[in-house]
Amino acid sequence: MEYTEIASHGFCINKEVMSNGEQRTRLIFSDGRTYIRTEASKLGAWQNSHYHTALAETYLVQKGWIGFAELIDGSLHLSVEKENNQCSVKPMVSHNVYLPANSIIFTIKHGKSAQGDWHASQVLDDLTKHLSEQQIKKIVEDSFI
Repeated sequence: MEYTEIASHGFCINKEVMSNGEQRTRLIFSDGRTYIRTEASKLGAWQNSHYHTALAETYLVQKGWIGFAELIDGSLHLSVEKENNQCSVKPMVSHNVYLPANSIIFTIKHGKSAQGDWHASQVLDDLTKHLSEQQIKKIVEDSFI
């Protein structure tokens, strides 16, 4: 992980390759707000399910598509967002994102919170991590029938 601190402006830049192969470039502000560019690896992969207590999160699909999962009242809600679309999640809602190969997204964390407002959601990981691209698309298709 590489950090570039720009203290006089109250933010730092962080570049990291995640365990699933994604490359993330983060612009992190001292108040917890963050802008992230995520480039998927050559293979599709799920991120890690999580929720935020105070931050909301908005995902903008720059290239490709994403599978977007939320855990609402104990039920899995899954959608596919295509290039140039966006989706948002409110605080306290567990969510996860699947990025197919070579997709690019921008993530904006907004709201009032300090850094570190990221909490794992094993329940949603158990519902999503095993789903393939074909299964994601099939579940979404079947929900519209």
